[in-house]
Amino acid sequence: MERQPFVIVSANALNWATMSGNEGMVAGHAITNMFYILRRKVGREDAIGLLSVVVQILEVASVTEPVINTALKSAMTDFEDAVTSAAAAASGAEVIITRNGSDFAKSPVPAISPEALLSTVDL
Repeated sequence: MERQPFVIVSANALNWATMSGNEGMVAGHAITNMFYILRRKVGREDAIGLLSVVVQILEVASVTEPVINTALKSAMTDFEDAVTSAAAAASGAEVIITRNGSDFAKSPVPAISPEALLSTVDL
């Protein structure tokens, strides 16, 4: 979506997640959210094309019944974030990269900003 001023650092974090030795993931439910937003912005066909690229370069963390049950029991206040956290934990993710780290304070998987990630890794 090229949202300013976030696009450069987000693109760099995504590039890092797809580098050899790294395994970037996106929670399954996030794909449907991205489709909804993209479809309104660029149309259905372009949204499908963009998401096809996303699922080629990132693993999809499954949102299963156990993941939902974990999210329902979570102390996190935002349910969508709780699902993301539970999917990350179930998939063995080491970190959640988000600009909304405060919402993940009670997540079992630590959350860091794209900027914080990039300050600790080599590109």
